[in-house]
Amino acid sequence: MKLRYIPVHAGKFEEQISFYTEKLGFKIVDDKPLYEDGSCVILEAENHDVLLAVSKQNPDNSFENCIVLNTDDCLNDHHQLKTAGIEFSREPEYLPIGLVAEFLDPCGNKFLLVEERDYTDY
Repeated sequence: MKLRYIPVHAGKFEEQISFYTEKLGFKIVDDKPLYEDGSCVILEAENHDVLLAVSKQNPDNSFENCIVLNTDDCLNDHHQLKTAGIEFSREPEYLPIGLVAEFLDPCGNKFLLVEERDYTDY
């Protein structure tokens, strides 16, 4: 697993994108449906390992304040983490971005374990 996305809530979407691109030098690299019923603009800085995912809409704040871990095998990592004692608040399920599971750390911070899939390849 590796840290892949840092979600950013945008109350004023265009203003937020302008801030990151014009003032901080981020580049828009993609537009992905990272969670149910919502998509995010993916921004990249010079460090290409971690990307910002700016939410286009987020009425219930469901994507705010979470850490997205990318994995090549969600089911295997889910099993390994459960074996290590982590309790999942959302078991692996298919969402627009791929296979996703959710857990909380001891302080209640949300983590999404994501195996990205391109459903257009089929």
